[in-house]
Amino acid sequence: MNGLWMENYEREFLLSRILFGTAIIKVNKDLTLYVHPLTVEQNLFAQQAFKEAYDEALLSGVFARTEMLDLMYEQEVWTEEQEELLESNKKKIDDMKVKLYESFFVPQHVKKIKEDLKLLQREQLRLFGTKHTNDHLDCEGTATYARWNWIIENTTTYKNGDPYLFEELDVPTVLKRHNDQKITPTEHRELARTSPWRNIWINSENSAKKAFGRNPNELSEEQSNLLDWTRLYDNIAESPEAPSEKIIDDDDAIDGWLILQRRNREKQQSKDKLDGFENKHPGADEVYITTRSEEEAKQVYDLNDAEGRDIVKSRMKKVKDSEGPVKYQDFQDVKMKVMNEANAKFG
Repeated sequence: MNGLWMENYEREFLLSRILFGTAIIKVNKDLTLYVHPLTVEQNLFAQQAFKEAYDEALLSGVFARTEMLDLMYEQEVWTEEQEELLESNKKKIDDMKVKLYESFFVPQHVKKIKEDLKLLQREQLRLFGTKHTNDHLDCEGTATYARWNWIIENTTTYKNGDPYLFEELDVPTVLKRHNDQKITPTEHRELARTSPWRNIWINSENSAKKAFGRNPNELSEEQSNLLDWTRLYDNIAESPEAPSEKIIDDDDAIDGWLILQRRNREKQQSKDKLDGFENKHPGADEVYITTRSEEEAKQVYDLNDAEGRDIVKSRMKKVKDSEGPVKYQDFQDVKMKVMNEANAKFG
């Protein structure tokens, strides 16, 4: 999303909803429902409803999420190719956001990147929907539904505060109405970085209790979301490398900046780890580091210079092309090293 897309009155309306904390559902001219935030005690009971529903579903033979995914693989509803595409798309989306940040002040580049990004995000959303199409049928989905049913049943009231009897609307219908009017992440992000919320946040001395008038553990879902985004933008503003306001106002571009910052931190951590190994083994030509994941292995690989990466590729090709085990001295770079050392020794 580029810049500010809401009018000031729209931001003021959404912010007033969030500050009020209670969701208002207008059914008709004679009936308005109020869904209140959970108290600490109610949150306990809601979590208890989740646990009991999960345990009951598991005992009755309902699949856990991993089992449901295994079944989808077995029935080819979901495939390894789709899983790989989902993962590779995630990396591509991150890369495109970084590219958008780096090219932000070149308009012709920005337009093309945003068009490609939108298409890829749409494809990713489709894949994600396919993978999670049966989530509502597994133990976790069943338990989540039970938790939300408990919340709606126990926090919905008439305007005067009396518990709603669910005569005109049943629980699932009220739940759907409640979910349909939730504020989106894009809206939360714009609210978090703009006035009038920024003024309220500053005047409250960055205190959630002062800003919302209630304990942090009793905030509504939308209040918690606004708080999370606000703290993220606070951290960005406090960074010595903070980007320009125009970039901060662009969700995809600032995501690119955040991704780049994270990657740089991870690269520095890997470099520090490598330096630690080199300090323990001074003068060593090669240092081997055990990694725990493919992503971590790539981070270590990227620490090699161009020559080091060429050696890795050459050795991998040798292993792949060989019909049996490959000895260390059979690698081409090792042979060259031995020959060069011999030449240097004997002139």
